[in-house]
Amino acid sequence: MESSKYKYFKLYFLIATIVFFILIIYGVTAKDILAEGSHILEVYWGVFTFIDLYFIFFVFYFWIVYREKSLLMSIIWFPLIMGGGALMIALYCFIAMVTSKGDMKKVLLGKRV
Repeated sequence: MESSKYKYFKLYFLIATIVFFILIIYGVTAKDILAEGSHILEVYWGVFTFIDLYFIFFVFYFWIVYREKSLLMSIIWFPLIMGGGALMIALYCFIAMVTSKGDMKKVLLGKRV
């Protein structure tokens, strides 16, 4: 049985997935992403921000590798996380919570429970 905290976490990741999806669609359609993005890489803080961001993506991806049963699923999630960022992280967390059926240990440890 899911606790109320578990349900809130699951709802949080569902909402985060939807919000990030909407933000990405808006961002891609409202401006020229290549022109806007090139300005970020022209300044040091922009470069450092990308380094910081991708460090977190790799940390999260290593957790996926740790908890997944299938090597293939781990491989599939790599480009999704690196390309989709927070959207894919929120989606992965939501899927992990739905498939773990209220067991937080399963959410965190996956195949190792």
